[in-house]
Amino acid sequence: MEECKVSKFRMYLPQILATTAKNLLVIDIGLAATFPTIAIPPLLGTIDTHQDEVFQFTAEEASWFGSLAFICTPIGSLLSGWVTEPIGRKNAMIIVNIPHIAAWLILYFATSVAEMYLAAILLGLGTGFMDAPIITYVGEICQPSIRGILISCAGVAATLGFFIGYLLGTIVPWRQAALVCLTVPLLTVIAICFVPETPLWLLSRGREKQARKSLQWLRGWVKPEAVEQEFLELQRYTINSNRCNPCQKSDQTCTHPPPTLIEKMKELIRKRTLKPVFVVTMFFIFCQFSGMSGMRPYLVQIFQAYGIPVNPNWAAVITALLKFLANILCAVGVKIVGKRVISLVSIAGTAICSIALGFYANIVLPYGWSSFDKHTEVPGDGIFPMVMFFALSFITSVGMTPVPWMLLSEVFPFKARATSAGMVAALYYVMIFTSTKTYLNLERGLGLDGISWLYGAVAILAFLFFYFFLPETENCSLEDIEIHFSTQKLTNITIKKKSITDSNIVERKREQAVENGLNGCDNKAFSDKY
Repeated sequence: MEECKVSKFRMYLPQILATTAKNLLVIDIGLAATFPTIAIPPLLGTIDTHQDEVFQFTAEEASWFGSLAFICTPIGSLLSGWVTEPIGRKNAMIIVNIPHIAAWLILYFATSVAEMYLAAILLGLGTGFMDAPIITYVGEICQPSIRGILISCAGVAATLGFFIGYLLGTIVPWRQAALVCLTVPLLTVIAICFVPETPLWLLSRGREKQARKSLQWLRGWVKPEAVEQEFLELQRYTINSNRCNPCQKSDQTCTHPPPTLIEKMKELIRKRTLKPVFVVTMFFIFCQFSGMSGMRPYLVQIFQAYGIPVNPNWAAVITALLKFLANILCAVGVKIVGKRVISLVSIAGTAICSIALGFYANIVLPYGWSSFDKHTEVPGDGIFPMVMFFALSFITSVGMTPVPWMLLSEVFPFKARATSAGMVAALYYVMIFTSTKTYLNLERGLGLDGISWLYGAVAILAFLFFYFFLPETENCSLEDIEIHFSTQKLTNITIKKKSITDSNIVERKREQAVENGLNGCDNKAFSDKY
């Protein structure tokens, strides 16, 4: 029989399109995260504007507006896992846009601080609702060979949202910026309608016909025969994952009733779930208390306090552009050197830049100098801190910021994937709230120099922790990763691939053949080649 070939471009294109549609949600998250940065300075009065505001922020109100969304996000994150499982990843990615649509409208028409708080709460809840479907969707639709780079594209999308948000803050007033942001969730709803549900979720609901069609779409709009082998593997993985724990080691079909809520909760405290939860949670903790995460809502006024020799709004735009470029480099870098190496390099660079900024503030800036005060003249030329801030923005986004989100999409077992991802994402936003809300008090207590040294010290601890505990997951299947966390010691930094026995050598060759373009061939065509 004549061989049927499908190019890698055709094979990967639908996965890229589906990921791009999903990433519109991430752009919206980036816009939501940066909006306090462009709204606080004019409402706080730290920069001069030509707009007449109907209300003003105090320093405490600005601190609450900059952090309130993050304390509400965990509520959405915890609920998102439970919502995503019954209705599916695709439907969830459509519904979660509703809170953001309402929030952008409220911001545009806001006439009081209370309305700004309400919008922040909705932005936080909406962001939390997005976490589980976003995280699980891309991990379940992509082939292992491109899963890492497509997952890393979420970081690129988030920083693109940062860049657009900061850019809007420089060219239009904050109300008009909110109106522009409104278009993103509206476009997202339209785009998501054109992508399929994940085959794994469909199989878990017994919808095999739809799962096969979804896989055909995702592998290049091919015929059923082209995805037969992968479909059988997904079926086997789904069946094994859905077996109750007493039947896990048995080859017989599990006839026990579906797990109860209590049994599902018990799955969250098993070793294969707890170990990746611990690693990713620690990554998020270190990420939020080093680098620029805690500074983000106050970035414009911090630049002003350091005397950056460019317009502070444009300096924020440049940091977002550097983050965007760094995330692109990360997407390429993880494919070449893996997530572990790029993370360690990023963390080391973060420590160096933070400590350097602390020394500059200690030597050049007066005692008690605060970014929450308006400054007309600043000691020093500001060039060194500008370079350090730009370097810090770039180096953190090369690995430290995007890698934990990549891990979140792949390290959890199938049974607890959506719930675990939502739970860890909720903890992440609690950490963001803590870092942003405490920034005002930390700066007042430690000074600009002390808080930079604190962030640098945390980065040093992070480097030591991940040197010993961060495994390399790049180019590993979801099953290999799950087996690693089920059986290996936490300090083992290499995920061992499944041993290839005589019974599965042909299956591995078939997978290689699919990667090399033998997609669309029937079993005889494969047998003729091997």
